[in-house]
Amino acid sequence: MWKKIMLLSLLTLLLLNITSFAQDRVVLVPKKVSNSPYVIDDSQDLFGKAWRFYRDGFTDMAADSLKKLIELFGYNLKKNNYYIVVTNFTPTETAIGMLHGDAHFHDTRLYGLQADSLFYIYISRDNNADSYLSTVVTRKSSYFEEVLPYFIGLFPIFSQATAQVTGEFRTWMDVRRYEIPKKFHKNCDISIIVKKDFNDDKFLAHEVFDNTSLEKWSFGIATAVTSVDDVDIIIDGGTIVVRPKPKGDLATFGVVNYHFKAVDTKARTMATSFHLTGGLRISSTIEPILGVGFGIPVDFIDLHLFAGYSVEFAQELKSEYNIGETIKEGVDPFKLKIRGKPRFGIEVKFP
Repeated sequence: MWKKIMLLSLLTLLLLNITSFAQDRVVLVPKKVSNSPYVIDDSQDLFGKAWRFYRDGFTDMAADSLKKLIELFGYNLKKNNYYIVVTNFTPTETAIGMLHGDAHFHDTRLYGLQADSLFYIYISRDNNADSYLSTVVTRKSSYFEEVLPYFIGLFPIFSQATAQVTGEFRTWMDVRRYEIPKKFHKNCDISIIVKKDFNDDKFLAHEVFDNTSLEKWSFGIATAVTSVDDVDIIIDGGTIVVRPKPKGDLATFGVVNYHFKAVDTKARTMATSFHLTGGLRISSTIEPILGVGFGIPVDFIDLHLFAGYSVEFAQELKSEYNIGETIKEGVDPFKLKIRGKPRFGIEVKFP
């Protein structure tokens, strides 16, 4: 009993430590970069091409045209930065998306921020590319922290100069850089609202971007067998008896994984990583396990193979008692016995 109480106390302290911080929220006002707003003569009509591709559903081709247009402005998109791009094609058509490496334009996922790695770009054919931008950043728990309470519940025991141009293809671009406070770098939601003017009731664009860093921790449910044949000594009807364990002693464990290389716990990259695995048997007895796992993606799940060693806190008879002996109520004939077992099996990501 004392072992269970101690374990539950440790788990409770862990939960309180993880959830102790209050949710932080802040309104960020990005600063214009040098020489913004930019203006060019879009003689190739890349702006118009982007509008037509976007309108007809060819988002990748629209994003490619926008990248070429931004390059034409003389502005360099850096591979590791995130650019929230709002393109005001017409008074009734505005597109919002994100440019980051080879990611899809409508991918709202970020994988961790630096203080100066998030930018806002507004492109329009209206003079000066004026827009009103409101950004709310909300700190959130990591995916590991969000899942932890459910996991524990498994266990029954516990720059460039501005060009002077004229004409119908004159296109403007406003670029602003965010300064992200450190506490929002790893995990936060970024809510963007863009209006033509502050007093407008209608939004030009609205989007929420999910910033969730790669993690080295994850959960799993493991099923394992052992090559050791063993027995349990129990009291049945007041008599000490021997109960053989089933062949292989198939057992289910709730495990925590430490990945040697950080992975995206929200995507199908889990199975391709090597990791350490440690956890407890999901039963009324205490049996921790430690091992090494790896895996491959199989259909719709991430399947891992692992091998390790478990330690079972079992019981054996005190020297003064014998098998078959009748025991009076309230008498405890057992003492603690720790026995180890090699185990191997499979694991799936939880939940």
